[in-house]
Amino acid sequence: MLKRKLSLLSTAAVISLGASLALPLSSAQAEDVTLKLVMASYTDDMLPYYTDLITRFEAANAGIKVDLDVVAWPEIGQKVKTLIASGQSPDIVNNDEFAGEAADGLLYPANKIVSAATLKDIIPAFRDNSKYNGVEYAVPDLASARAFFYNKTILKGAGVTKPPATWTELKAAAIKIKAKYPDVYPLGLPLGVEEGQAEFTVWGGGNGGRLYNAKTKKYTIDTKEYLETLTFLKGLVDSKLTQPNPGKTNRTDGAWSLFAKGKVAMVNGGVFLPDWLSKNGGEKIKWGASAFPHAPGKTDITLGVQDYFKGYKANGRETEIRKFLDFIFVPANYAGFLKAAGGFIPATKSAGKLAESDPIIGPYIKLLPKAIFYPGTVGSWSACKADIVTQMGTAMLNPKKALTNIQKKCDAANAG
Repeated sequence: MLKRKLSLLSTAAVISLGASLALPLSSAQAEDVTLKLVMASYTDDMLPYYTDLITRFEAANAGIKVDLDVVAWPEIGQKVKTLIASGQSPDIVNNDEFAGEAADGLLYPANKIVSAATLKDIIPAFRDNSKYNGVEYAVPDLASARAFFYNKTILKGAGVTKPPATWTELKAAAIKIKAKYPDVYPLGLPLGVEEGQAEFTVWGGGNGGRLYNAKTKKYTIDTKEYLETLTFLKGLVDSKLTQPNPGKTNRTDGAWSLFAKGKVAMVNGGVFLPDWLSKNGGEKIKWGASAFPHAPGKTDITLGVQDYFKGYKANGRETEIRKFLDFIFVPANYAGFLKAAGGFIPATKSAGKLAESDPIIGPYIKLLPKAIFYPGTVGSWSACKADIVTQMGTAMLNPKKALTNIQKKCDAANAG
């Protein structure tokens, strides 16, 4: 827009422009508002999905432009922190943490960034996991639960008649697989930066371990339950029943890639793993999914994970943020989001009812009552999670040292 400075105009020019200056600028004349989006890349389909969505959104919302950045999961958390620290705050982010940013006063409340109708359609349990100090600061967009995936052909060939339900059965099955198939890693154990905290949480959860005590408001990580867990996993690693260097192995390009090639027999998988396999060379794998193996005398659990849309206050784009997020949650657009993400549990009641009958997603919805969650409503969780990921890199060398270090860092973050 041409910036007019009246002091530099002649009187005649002012008179001739008087009528137009007395009126508000038209939408065609007004400067466009540009929303900055930083969105997680669940699959390669996310970029084309958002590109199409934004084209249609901009066509329906004159004066609003959208600047999109789709970022891989291992990098998105740090990318957002760097942007905020450098004064380049995004307006909307999609990832898996919010409480630390809410504690720092960076986020709009959820009821400011989506309409009442959109918020009402979100599953209540997911909304409860989106609160900091009793206030919803994030809008759940999808959820996942974990199951224990196994290669049916390999297990049958090794004489394993059923998927292992306990750690004892898991080790016995791994030994049989290694004896029958020396070139196959019985268990894929990805403790690398992509999802090290998930492996720690789900394995420890199967031994009764929980990351945080809501009553005492303290982290509970350097415990007998987690030490037994890491010691058990170390035993598998030392016996060469996992792939080499778990601490440097990521989930997607490591354990899952090996599973897709028939080089790993058993692995922790999310609800979206079947879709991922079909697109990454694993379409011929005859896989099964069962409850996650648990310690003897304990019960099976699943890890429930929620991701969120968040609106940031720094640029004052509340109205534009709400328009964009409500547009995403239009049923047809939201169905496209779930499809592009690769098959997750929907966050809305309307989509969830349809998903219950899905042959792949339906069983995961039934697992949710057994789900344990990250302490995502705790402001210090982001810093604590980062240290868990760091320590998992060397945890198989000295489990006790890793737990001690994690506890110290998480306690320090919690006290800050």
